[in-house]
Amino acid sequence: MKHTPSHGFILLAPFIIFVALFAMSAVFFNAQLSPLFMCLVAITVGLLTLPRQLTFNKRMEIALSGSSQPTIIAMCYIFIFSAVFTHVLTLIGGLQAATHIGTYLIAPAYILPGFFIIISIFATVVGTSMGAIAAFLPIGMGIAQQLGIDPALMAGITVGAAMLGDNLSIISDTTIAAVQTVECTMKAKFTENLKLVIPAALLTVITLAIINRQLYNLNALACGQTPNLRELIAVFPYCLIIGCALLGLDVIAVLLIGIVCAITIGVWQDYFSFIRGTGMFLEGFAQNAGGIQEVLILVLLVAALSHLVEYNGGIKYILNALSKRINSPASAEWHIALLVFLVNAAVAINTIAILITGPVAKKISDHVGIARARTAALIDIVACICQGILPYAPQLLLASSLSGVTTLAIMPHLHYQWFMLVVTVGSIMRTYIKETSVK
Repeated sequence: MKHTPSHGFILLAPFIIFVALFAMSAVFFNAQLSPLFMCLVAITVGLLTLPRQLTFNKRMEIALSGSSQPTIIAMCYIFIFSAVFTHVLTLIGGLQAATHIGTYLIAPAYILPGFFIIISIFATVVGTSMGAIAAFLPIGMGIAQQLGIDPALMAGITVGAAMLGDNLSIISDTTIAAVQTVECTMKAKFTENLKLVIPAALLTVITLAIINRQLYNLNALACGQTPNLRELIAVFPYCLIIGCALLGLDVIAVLLIGIVCAITIGVWQDYFSFIRGTGMFLEGFAQNAGGIQEVLILVLLVAALSHLVEYNGGIKYILNALSKRINSPASAEWHIALLVFLVNAAVAINTIAILITGPVAKKISDHVGIARARTAALIDIVACICQGILPYAPQLLLASSLSGVTTLAIMPHLHYQWFMLVVTVGSIMRTYIKETSVK
């Protein structure tokens, strides 16, 4: 089904309306307009823009099929189990113990850059941004509360570090998708990635060190006392999930193992009864103060919205519109980056965005003579940048639910993403300058 350019706005109308409502909420309603309401309005528009011959039931079926994708369901499980794990760990004193140990191992004067580096290494090793956020942000919130750090700042640091690892890791699904669709070697892609990641990471660490230095109360604090045995026992489930993640276990399985371990310790240490422990899954989900229920619903609705846009030809329109305007390597890199960014913004899942745009990016790069490793690194980096700054992306929604602040409040503190955006734009500009100098 082909659409002419004049139909472009109609094809993308649901997505455009959704983004516009988010902007209006930030400007006119102090970010208090419900994201669920905004998404429902956009979905309603999406249902109306589908072909006329489709019945209402068929339209609803198309929307629901977007919410029932395995990737989306897996994310919902991660949201639920991370909330339960955090709740149980709090009951047994694990979060408080982890906070104490964290401030003991990392001097408060270096807590912000140190926290960023630790999460970056972890996320790179395990290859999952969602797992890194679920594992470290609860600890970050405990540190923030103890040291008087803005929760939004700690959430931004965690998301940035998690996205760095997701992009750089050789076992990340985004990396694998980029390498497979563009057809290049993992080593070549990793080398190209480092050229962009290292400057952005260094700028982030320097910035966080400066912010840390400005927080004089942190510099005045000394490291805490040596952790006792009870604290070490309480923090064991947290250490266990890190170990399981490093072994390559699935995020959902890792969280389940951690929950069972935490419940076992809770019953053993008489924090709660065995009967209460058997109902801890429901209790942890129902009593989560971060609004995990709203996040779950929003993820399902965003998935439905993105599927409506894709089914109606919106994604195909973006691909066709941008791929026809390329006549040089610099132009190709600009359009590939814009292509990935727009598709990722529409589908809100970076792996899917890479799978959709990868084959097109490969054809474009082969046509104008761009190295495939460069193309693979570019689409992966841009997708991770976009994924890390979308206020309705699962990563920011999870961070919002665990930190208790809005996604819009977190966005100014996403230092790594903004530096990565600047570095990437600068890299493409360098290609343009080289190209013009040759001419």
